[in-house]
Amino acid sequence: MKCRYVKRPYQDVNSVEYLVGKGFSREIAQALSARGISEENYGDIAGQLTFHSPFEMANMSQAVETINYVIECGGSVLIYGDYDADGLTAASILSLYFSDNGVDNDVIIPTRDEGYGLHAENVIRAFENKYYDLVITVDCGISNATEVERIVNELGVEVIVTDHHELPEVLPDCICVNPKLGYPFPYLAGAGVAWKLVEALAGSDTAAKYSDLACIGTIGDIMPMQDENRSIVRLGLANWKHKSLIKLAEQSNCSVEPTCNDISMRIAPKINAAGRVGSPQVALSVLLCRDKADITKINKLLELNEQRKQMLDSITAQSDGMCDVKTITRERMVFLYSDSWQHGLLGIVAARYKEKYKLPAIVMTLDGDEYVGSARGIETIDLFEIFTKCKQHLLRYGGHKASVGFSVHKQQLSDFRKAMAETLCAMDSALFDKVFYYDVQLGKDCDAMEVMEITQKLQPLLPQDKIICRVTDNVKFANSFGKDDAHLSATLSSGLEVKGFFKYGVYAPFIRNGANVDLLCSLEIDSYSKKICGIIEDFTLCNSVCFDEFYRLNLLKNFAATDVVFSGEKDVKQILAGESVAVVFDDYETYLAYCDKYDLSDYYVDIFFDNSVASKTVVISPVENYCFDKYQNVLSFSRKGIVRNLPNNTKYIEVAPANTELYSLELTREDCLKAYQALKHKDKFDSVKGVYDKYLSSKMSYAQYVVALRVFEELNLVKIIDKYSVEFDTTVKQDLGNSAIFRAFQKI
Repeated sequence: MKCRYVKRPYQDVNSVEYLVGKGFSREIAQALSARGISEENYGDIAGQLTFHSPFEMANMSQAVETINYVIECGGSVLIYGDYDADGLTAASILSLYFSDNGVDNDVIIPTRDEGYGLHAENVIRAFENKYYDLVITVDCGISNATEVERIVNELGVEVIVTDHHELPEVLPDCICVNPKLGYPFPYLAGAGVAWKLVEALAGSDTAAKYSDLACIGTIGDIMPMQDENRSIVRLGLANWKHKSLIKLAEQSNCSVEPTCNDISMRIAPKINAAGRVGSPQVALSVLLCRDKADITKINKLLELNEQRKQMLDSITAQSDGMCDVKTITRERMVFLYSDSWQHGLLGIVAARYKEKYKLPAIVMTLDGDEYVGSARGIETIDLFEIFTKCKQHLLRYGGHKASVGFSVHKQQLSDFRKAMAETLCAMDSALFDKVFYYDVQLGKDCDAMEVMEITQKLQPLLPQDKIICRVTDNVKFANSFGKDDAHLSATLSSGLEVKGFFKYGVYAPFIRNGANVDLLCSLEIDSYSKKICGIIEDFTLCNSVCFDEFYRLNLLKNFAATDVVFSGEKDVKQILAGESVAVVFDDYETYLAYCDKYDLSDYYVDIFFDNSVASKTVVISPVENYCFDKYQNVLSFSRKGIVRNLPNNTKYIEVAPANTELYSLELTREDCLKAYQALKHKDKFDSVKGVYDKYLSSKMSYAQYVVALRVFEELNLVKIIDKYSVEFDTTVKQDLGNSAIFRAFQKI
């Protein structure tokens, strides 16, 4: 059996030993090493600020020399940015710096409709009204060699490209400042690069004045919170003096002193909203208004953010209906397009579907004769490299390993889709099995208090950078709460309380009687109890004695009274060796009895619920709504005469069950009569399960009651609408002998 939980690999043995020598437990030392902490940058967790010389960045000296010459000559500068939080803050850093030093400057921010990257037409149009001595790009330009060439040739102006995106095969023929061309830390944001340019021009004390903007760009572009990025964010939060940003944070219900999480969840999305659904100039105006808050523009930004939410809901409603799980699984990607979706929301939609299906997601909208799109990738593959392999079908593209923007002619859309699918399907299938990384295993070598202490030392942390703990324990108590009982609260034997939101409530009935669990969680201080609490990130059930009755009930609820053809052993082994297979067992003991014979070692295991995001999964006792659509083949290891309702593509192999008690149930006509009469007496406040508890618990087993209900439904005597609502058809007269389910369980 494969485990989905993998400890995050650490950097090197020497760094671990150094950190152990500093007093950290080995678990914590390995976690810190995995995050890039070593002897060289130990100051990162000691509250120190670590910065590299900006002149270590390739071509920085030439850029500074050129800019200083323009300044000395009293020249003017045109800054060309991008429409997201990173590009807007990068442009604002340079514009404010130039303005503070009396340098005439203007900023161009393209709209989402115009598309990402440098557009020569926009620059040429700006020169029709005013001549500039220098054009500087921020957060864009590295993939626009042709555009730069046109600007230089037609306008006779020098161009400096500052960017942080992946390097294309052909660089622009100008001064290019990009940490990926050479720098000790290659993962700066576009705003980080612009900030380092200011540092190179005027020194660190001057650059600190613009660190709050660099902080937003770094967080907004989801840069790794390591090395210089951590120092930029720390410095920015300590220098949070921008009047309009202070007001925006206040209006966004942020902390009095905004945190990394506040910027990630509340501030950066609002700055992004202007470019997504309106004009990025609104956000730019707010960012440039540093010394006095522009309430009107801030309110407009908030209004655009609300508009973004409504438009996003509309797009998601449409795109949900376009998703076909089988196609998505076959192509190893989500591929969606429309003629009318808002350009600025494509990235958010792509990110949602990437998270939902754990596969690369590509979302596009029509713009004239071409589709403009945004793609998001999973962490195990390089999305930019995949797009590069399919570039013959694209008009343009650019981005990172995890995020790509692109355009494709509508006549090439089908060929592009085919090329992407073929490229993805040619890759090792193991890359698409979602692996969940954790940092520490809670237990005797590491406790929750130690994790909380190191979390504080690592601040600032982005939401996705929190320390993930693995916990293997037994549940003492559990219950569901919230709307539709969607949330889970469980107390473990260790005393740690864990909570899972939005989808974990379904586990409560299965674990409240003492089940074993293997879970991943982050830690925080509960606002009510003031105790350390675990927030569940992923949850796995381990086989437990208390599951036997659930195995039985799941079988009875999903039993199909039908004959099936059982496959031969040769066919089964051939299917098992293939891809995209779900293997179903009625209980865990039978799985153990057969897993060696059929070599199921490279299969992940689900118990009851659809947790796996792997192409090969063993499913133990699946619940009624388990989704098998993502699998091309389903194999059911079943006892003859007792099979489940499973998809039409299921093949069956006969087994001798390890737990015969699972199938031991005897149902009589008298049992059915008692169940029917009790159901007729149901009060409107009684649930279907409550009827059993109230009238029948001393007269029959719950399993017998469940089968009786199945019989009534098969004969159309009763229709169970939901857990509280039941309809009777008194016009129907049926003999119980007409029920295949009743006949199957009369003498089992």
